[in-house]
Amino acid sequence: MIPRTDIEPLLKKEGDFLLRKTELTPGEIVLAISVRHNNAVRHFMVNQDQDGSFYCEHHHEKSVSDLIQYYKSTKEPLSASSQARLRRPIERPQWLLNHDSIRLVKKLGEGAFGEVFLAEYSFGTEKQEVAVKTMRQEATREARLKFMKEARLMRRYEHKHVVRILGVAVHEHPLMIIMENCPGGSLLSYLRKEKGKVALATKLRFTIEAADGMAYLHKQKCIHRDIAARNVLLSGKLDVKISDFGMSDDRLIVQDEKLEKVMFHHLFFFISYE
Repeated sequence: MIPRTDIEPLLKKEGDFLLRKTELTPGEIVLAISVRHNNAVRHFMVNQDQDGSFYCEHHHEKSVSDLIQYYKSTKEPLSASSQARLRRPIERPQWLLNHDSIRLVKKLGEGAFGEVFLAEYSFGTEKQEVAVKTMRQEATREARLKFMKEARLMRRYEHKHVVRILGVAVHEHPLMIIMENCPGGSLLSYLRKEKGKVALATKLRFTIEAADGMAYLHKQKCIHRDIAARNVLLSGKLDVKISDFGMSDDRLIVQDEKLEKVMFHHLFFFISYE
């Protein structure tokens, strides 16, 4: 169930298309064909009649793959009114992962959208330890869109002091965001656990690394909106990784009231260890 916002950048040329799941009404999941036509992306629902055949407007086929192959080979438009035609299927992007490649190992905690797990991600013959954020199945459509927005923002960022996203799994429940694992836990938990034991040089390094990550995000026009020690993670080597982009935005213009709150969070983060 990929939002249109994530789909449209994948369809670059006239006739580029893909098949996706979408939520027509709460709890009603259907298939749709998205295709670029006349410099816009059009979306066509795949219908199913009583005998089990599939169709978009008039032509029926026994399977969805046969239906797509028909429109692709005949160059017939998906609808008479749109004249949109299927030309080139778009391959699955690398960030779109399958649920069967993810094995949840143990629960790490609770997030804003659902539970967070330590997991194992399998790709080819290799396996990698990862962290997985999940979305509650009963979540509203608005919550799912926010969940996918967080993943979309994270895909833009690649920096040693920002948590790296590997991808999302969206074709089944629960929806998942798959990220690099940070076994050191949150900076807040670390400072509480090691209270009185953390050297000043280490605290300064944490601050410098966090500032480095924030400077990068600033260049990327990202407004985090929730910078705090609880949202800063530590790698196995205790390197700082900024995380939790659930409240983030990438707008250039923000109302003063919200900006004041952002500035306060930033200030609190840097003065809290002095």
